[in-house]
Amino acid sequence: MDISSRFSLTDFLAYLFPGVFTTIGLYFLLLLSPLKTSLANFPTDLNTGILFLVFSFIFGVVASGIAEILTQSIRHKNDTQIPLIGFEKDVKREFKSVFGGKEEFKWTRTHFYLCRSMINQYMPNEMQGVQRQSSLRQLRMNLLPSMVIWIFAGFGWGLRIFNTSSEYWGILLITTSIILGIVIFTITINRMQNNDEREIRETLAAFLVGSTTGLFKKGKNSKDQNS
Repeated sequence: MDISSRFSLTDFLAYLFPGVFTTIGLYFLLLLSPLKTSLANFPTDLNTGILFLVFSFIFGVVASGIAEILTQSIRHKNDTQIPLIGFEKDVKREFKSVFGGKEEFKWTRTHFYLCRSMINQYMPNEMQGVQRQSSLRQLRMNLLPSMVIWIFAGFGWGLRIFNTSSEYWGILLITTSIILGIVIFTITINRMQNNDEREIRETLAAFLVGSTTGLFKKGKNSKDQNS
């Protein structure tokens, strides 16, 4: 099995970039600890760079797991919705015509997954737009833990500046870190929800077009003839 078909460059970067962001934030936090001297004597060469990228990717994977747990209710907010105003009944009707089942049913995330599988199988061009929204949502979600770390880093450095050199600049850094961090965190969650809604909307719109035009039936018939 070709691993590239299961794990794309986009997936790799969605873990690496947040991991780098997290690692740098942790580095600034550790500079406030007794480990500051050890970090200052740490060699900066090619091996260190490779080690940095490896740990960054690992931190990205760990941060992704934490973010998925913390944002589970937010990520599944749109599970039972069909964000195609005026076409909700049409989507359900076409779903029944493709997959069968009861006339009346409650829409769930599982129904969306089945629709997305059909798009992936029969409409690869439309699937690219769907995957883009999914990748952006994943990237934004993975950045959330690193944002929290940077808020703590800004607070810690502001407190240090307040106690050692300037009360004004210390308070300014603490205030800016907290307020700006919360604002960016909130905006990121909002955009993550927007990506999720757009992914669902684009998937169901493509599914509706494919089903009403008979694309899925044509695809099934051509496969049956080839077999």
